[in-house]
Amino acid sequence: MRGRRRLKNKLSGERESNHCLCDALYELKSFQDLLESSKTRFFGHLFAKIAGTDTIPLLLISKNGEPLSFSSTEECFETNYFRIESIDRDTCCTTISLLRPLDIEGNFSNSFCDVVKLEKTSICKTVDLSCICAIQLLETELLTRKIIIEPKW
Repeated sequence: MRGRRRLKNKLSGERESNHCLCDALYELKSFQDLLESSKTRFFGHLFAKIAGTDTIPLLLISKNGEPLSFSSTEECFETNYFRIESIDRDTCCTTISLLRPLDIEGNFSNSFCDVVKLEKTSICKTVDLSCICAIQLLETELLTRKIIIEPKW
């Protein structure tokens, strides 16, 4: 009896955790949509201009503690950086687009230490949030940063 109760409590806790992640991503998507589509009579798209972007970049951390990673065979890169495109609260699944990580020279880099800029792509993947245990938001500056290489001499 105790074993069943523990299993039931564990499953209930996992569902609650998935629900919290789903709600958090839904809220994040709502905020991102607000950045993208808010327009006022007098100030136009001022909110998006203040933020500098319409994307909130994030990492998704898997249950084993590693950042979730996807590869793009079309464009030959691998990334841990994503943008939320949609969220299905009924199934607790999200569709994310891949953000291409670039180093200081504008080349693809999958090293956390070398990434200085993220570029939006149209490549999308669907993720079941039962495989995710955490969300890590990143600076939006990574999407708007200009890479300037000054001459050495």
